[in-house]
Amino acid sequence: MIDGDDLKAMRKNAGISQELMAKKLECDRKTISNYEQGVSDIKSKQLFRWLMLCKIDTRSLLNEIRQISGSLNRHDASKLQDDEK
Repeated sequence: MIDGDDLKAMRKNAGISQELMAKKLECDRKTISNYEQGVSDIKSKQLFRWLMLCKIDTRSLLNEIRQISGSLNRHDASKLQDDEK
């Protein structure tokens, strides 16, 4: 799980200030600080933008999500077919 320390480390490693991250994520600097201190949880949309801004490769994560989604969709489809019999 990604926590505030991880967010801060990624941001600093990318050379991005809290102010610039806030501007890029269209929020205020206090929101960035709250994410990094664990006061509030980052929304998934903003998390992915954060990762992209910090040049973190998200392809493997997205591939895994798509595999899970595809597996669930196949499972739901087969369950529907079983229910119709």
